[in-house]
Amino acid sequence: MSTKPRGRGSKYTDDFKKQLVEESRADGVTVPMVSKRHVVPTSRIYSWRGDARFQPTEINLPAFTPVEVTDEDDQPQVVEQLPPEPRIEITLENGRKLSISDGVDAGFVLELARGLAA
Repeated sequence: MSTKPRGRGSKYTDDFKKQLVEESRADGVTVPMVSKRHVVPTSRIYSWRGDARFQPTEINLPAFTPVEVTDEDDQPQVVEQLPPEPRIEITLENGRKLSISDGVDAGFVLELARGLAA
């Protein structure tokens, strides 16, 4: 977390604010998730989301992340034919499994696992 002191009492850099705004706008991510992850009040993140200075400078189109979720007893169903690549399979405490392709953002996987484990 980049929290170098700034002028006039702000303890967060503009780059950090922009990063949190971008994270909070990602598909499947909520402001409370970002708030908890970075220990920043939700009200600040909502404030930054409304400030033009912290909006992304380039348009980031959402990327599709193939994820397959099955119960332990179910046979896996092919959601989409994926090219052969390194994969990680995580079995959650409730028996559900996450099958993740290489290159997927770790923060996204963590939030997805937390949501599925609930």
